[in-house]
Amino acid sequence: MKKWWGDINFEINEVKTWRIGSRKISVQRKYAEWLIWNEETNDESFEQLVLEDAVSIDGFTDIQPKRYLVNKTQDALRVAPLLANRSIIVRPSSTLNILPGEKIELSVSSPLWLAFFNIGSTLPISDLPFWLPSDSWFGPSTMVGELCYSKYTDARVSLQNIPKRSHRAITTISILNEHDELLTVDRINLPIPYLNLYADASEQFWTDKVCLTHHLDTARPSFYIKSLTKERDKSAITLVSHAREVADAHTFMRSIRSLVA
Repeated sequence: MKKWWGDINFEINEVKTWRIGSRKISVQRKYAEWLIWNEETNDESFEQLVLEDAVSIDGFTDIQPKRYLVNKTQDALRVAPLLANRSIIVRPSSTLNILPGEKIELSVSSPLWLAFFNIGSTLPISDLPFWLPSDSWFGPSTMVGELCYSKYTDARVSLQNIPKRSHRAITTISILNEHDELLTVDRINLPIPYLNLYADASEQFWTDKVCLTHHLDTARPSFYIKSLTKERDKSAITLVSHAREVADAHTFMRSIRSLVA
C-alpha cells in the first residue's frame, strides 16, 4: 500500500486524492496555487485509506475547490495526519466504578485530521478532519467547562476490542483511584490537543498515554502525559506529528472532576 503521508511529490497540474470509501480529499498543483477539493460524506466509512493518482479533475464538477495562492508552488507538499484540535469526550460502554487503590486502563480511538504544508513551513495550507465529530460541552454548568468533540464509542478495557483503522489513532488512558472512596466514571475528557502522534511499522497510529489520578490531596496534579517512547521500543514507532498545543504546569493542575464525570 502506498504511503499516504510525508513529503508527497506533485507535477504541475497533477491531482492526488486521499480516499476512504466515498470520502475524498483531493489536491491539484498549479504553477502559482494549490487547489483542494473536500468531498464529505454523512457516514463514516471504515475502509482502508488510500492515496490515488489522477491526471484530471473529472468528477469534481459539483464541488468547488478552495484556492491557496503562492508565488510558485514547490515540487512537493508535506502531508501530515494530525490529532483533533479540541478535547474529545469519550464514554465507556457502561459506567465504571473504580474501587479505592485500584488502577484500570482503557483504549480509545479518535479521528484524525489531514493537513497540508508547504515544505519548510509550520503553518498548514489546509487542515481538514476525515470525519468531524459533533460538538459537546463538558463541565458542571453552561458557564464552567469547555467545548469538546463528542465520542461515545470505542472506550474499551481491552485493546484487542479496538478495531485498527487507518484514519484513527489509539490512545491508552490509565485511571488510578488513590482516594478512599469509589470513583465513578461515565465520561472522560480526553485532552487530545496535548498529545503527540506516532505510527508503528504497520502504519497504525498511536498517541501518548494519558494518566488520570484521583488523589486525596486535591492540590496534586490530576493527570499527566506519558510519552509513548517510554512505553514502547523507540525503534518500533515513528513520531508523525507533534501535539497541537504545548502543556504547561497550569494544564496539569486541573481537578479530577474537570476530566471525568
